[in-house]
Amino acid sequence: MYFLQFIGSISKLIYIALTQLKKTESWGKQYLQQLEKTYEGEFEPSLIAKVAKYQSIQLHFVANTFSSLFNRKNNKPEIQRNIQYFLMTVLYDELTDDQKMDEKRIYEISYHPAQVNPENFKERVLLAMHLALISQVPDENAYWKTVKQVHLAQKDSAKQFNAQTTLEEIIDITKRKGGHSLVMCRHYLIDPPNQQIDDCWYHLGGLIQMTNDLYDTFIDTKEGIYTFANSQQQIENIGMAYAAQKKLFKASIAKLPVSNSIKQRFAIKTSIIPAFGDIAMNQLKGIALNSSTLPNFNEIPRKSLIIDMELVSNKYRLIKYAYKNGKLWM
Repeated sequence: MYFLQFIGSISKLIYIALTQLKKTESWGKQYLQQLEKTYEGEFEPSLIAKVAKYQSIQLHFVANTFSSLFNRKNNKPEIQRNIQYFLMTVLYDELTDDQKMDEKRIYEISYHPAQVNPENFKERVLLAMHLALISQVPDENAYWKTVKQVHLAQKDSAKQFNAQTTLEEIIDITKRKGGHSLVMCRHYLIDPPNQQIDDCWYHLGGLIQMTNDLYDTFIDTKEGIYTFANSQQQIENIGMAYAAQKKLFKASIAKLPVSNSIKQRFAIKTSIIPAFGDIAMNQLKGIALNSSTLPNFNEIPRKSLIIDMELVSNKYRLIKYAYKNGKLWM
């Protein structure tokens, strides 16, 4: 029974990947180009490509998957809020990471956007997206609580530039940063709020962030960022941390307030995400000096850390690991 469920669900995901992703990505580019006209400016081509691509992936493989719990897909306003969120976060990260704003202005933009006078095109768009989303969320108080948690996690992430930060602290920051950021997306949907569903959003967000860290080991190492994936030389420590988050996510699926058959379909639809992480873990094991110890990440060449998903072997592993991860009840 599980085999047939898996084949059916994965086939649908492959169909979506082949037919819908590019279509939604193209729509995203058109939406961003219209914003350029409205707010009189231009985005870098790389920013347009990034936002258009990832809002499409998020829509089809995350937002629609959660809405499928209610037997539906995202409607047009929800799709628009999804890209507004991605654009807002990319602009916010860009303006703050480049230290173009002082802390007072960051605070005002974050918590009092209606009172801020934008100084340039990107600030005009950032404030417009922020205000548009605030005006559309069903529960503004709950939304602000999530926003505050996101900002707290982002503030705490500064500790990841300190080599003395413990693995436990890094994992906690990583889970909160990814978890609360994804919970923000929940507020943009019309589906009724539910704590069990929110918990699932949260644990999936933590899993996505940890998966990203596994893929970004080269970049993070060069930038002096310590993550759970590059701060440890013992493969066992990295693997245990990732496996623990996978377990938390799977447990949250089991608690969803829907039938077991719907839970199982949901587990299969989201099984690709940890499968990507499992591929990264497999590659790290191939780098090990022996069965358990990795070299210093600063000494590992880039080609050894970059994961090529065009390889037939990795495509096979993706399906293999997804099959294992998607099985809700062993």
